[in-house]
Amino acid sequence: MPTKTALTFERAMTRAESYVGRKEKLPWLLDKAARKAEHHYLSLLASWESFQVFIRLTRCWLGNTYAVPVQSNLMVVGAVIYFVSSFDLVPDAVPVLGLVDDVWVINSAARANVRVISSFRN
Repeated sequence: MPTKTALTFERAMTRAESYVGRKEKLPWLLDKAARKAEHHYLSLLASWESFQVFIRLTRCWLGNTYAVPVQSNLMVVGAVIYFVSSFDLVPDAVPVLGLVDDVWVINSAARANVRVISSFRN
């Protein structure tokens, strides 16, 4: 029986390319991410705002109302994919620590794209 490999952010970025290339897949991903974020609100408190910006930014890009640089878009979608995956470096089922890696990925993607996020907010 094959073993399942944990999702890394690098692999999430690779998956993001297929989501960005086929926009019809993104609404499902964003809805799933929004539901999971609401369910884990307290665990995400520190990065809640950044994650909500990721979802709004991607929805605006999808609707062709805001242009996002390709690399930024891939990082944001990669962070969303990583968050949605329950089997990543620290599986979400691990009490207390399960979302720590997700928060780290969200915060890292937000820091790497601070100019894009700031511009989008304005």
